[in-house]
Amino acid sequence: MTIETNPRLPDRPVDERPAGFREFPEQASVLRDTLTAAGVELGAYEGIIIDWLSRWEWATVAVIASWVSRAATAREPAPTVALPSRFDAAPAEVDQHLRRILAEDTYLRYQQAIGIRAVIEAVGETRTTDLPQDYIDMFDNGAKWAADLIDPAKGSGPYPSQLQCSQHDGFGPCPGAPRCTPKEND
Repeated sequence: MTIETNPRLPDRPVDERPAGFREFPEQASVLRDTLTAAGVELGAYEGIIIDWLSRWEWATVAVIASWVSRAATAREPAPTVALPSRFDAAPAEVDQHLRRILAEDTYLRYQQAIGIRAVIEAVGETRTTDLPQDYIDMFDNGAKWAADLIDPAKGSGPYPSQLQCSQHDGFGPCPGAPRCTPKEND
């Protein structure tokens, strides 16, 4: 029986057990290199899993690495994303672009940050308005009520399921959240 000391990864569907042998550190390196070449960013826990997997026999490691490698080469490259013009982009175009390039949680945090900043600016502008004294009392009560209405600490606020969406009926609350993505509508 001959043992192949420098076995290759299968490059097509595997019908028979891959032959060969590689030591544990070399198998870990094969897995890491294959995942990195496929564009997979690895975290600390994933490193632990790679070390665990690399202690299995070469046939198992070869098949797993082959899956990753074949999936990465079979996938069509992502199309380039045209950037909206920063001078004349409509809010819907910016919304679409951000949905395309950002992960959902990042996009929602970005939307919340913009909303919070807009509220802060609006409150700042209303506080600088000169009002007669009898309006100030009414204004303070109304401002406190409005602040309580949108304050997340008071049980309201721009939760992800109520964030604004350009996909459905303009920029109203999104009825499709959190499942609403531009891919559904393309």
